Amino acid sequence: MLPALLLLENLNLLQFLTPDIQLRGSDEWMVEFKALAVVVTHRHVIKNYLNVTISEKLTPVA
Repeated sequence: MLPALLLLENLNLLQFLTPDIQLRGSDEWMVEFKALAVVVTHRHVIKNYLNVTISEKLTPVA
């Protein structure tokens, strides 16, 4: 579980876990996350640790 938490921290995903905050695909945080997530290295790590597939075709961020 520690690797998954470290991944969340490295990709700044912990900021998305704040309650009562709504995010849009155009928000600065989401744009920055998408830029990090679509990097090939990060995509494979995200898939391995979080079992979430990230595709460059998934635009805009929903």
